[in-house]
Amino acid sequence: MQLVEQHRINRADPRWAAIDAAAFASKNLYNAALYLTRQQFIATERLIAYEELARTMKHSDEFRARPAKVAQWVLKQVSFAWKSFVAVRAAWRADPSKFRGRPGLPKYLEKTGRNPLVSRKRKRH
Repeated sequence: MQLVEQHRINRADPRWAAIDAAAFASKNLYNAALYLTRQQFIATERLIAYEELARTMKHSDEFRARPAKVAQWVLKQVSFAWKSFVAVRAAWRADPSKFRGRPGLPKYLEKTGRNPLVSRKRKRH
């Protein structure tokens, strides 16, 4: 069983500005990682593995703008989106009648949008 916490903070909270800036930086990292993965996929039809993506992005300004734990979860989100795309595309190729149309590449987040901040605590034994 995993315990999960979700914190919703409204605009009147004094922490709002800092969290909003962090979510905006998270969106920037997501879009930057998606761009790299997308360009690699278009050029070679090959996905960048999470490990390679992390090695490539760890020196970028977008990655360094977030704590490493949060930045790694954003990269995992990108990796998961691409793995899902590949699985759906394989299912579409096997039986296109189950779909309304050809699956599209994962989309960028809106320029003014935000990305959820994900962080996990280590288990204590």
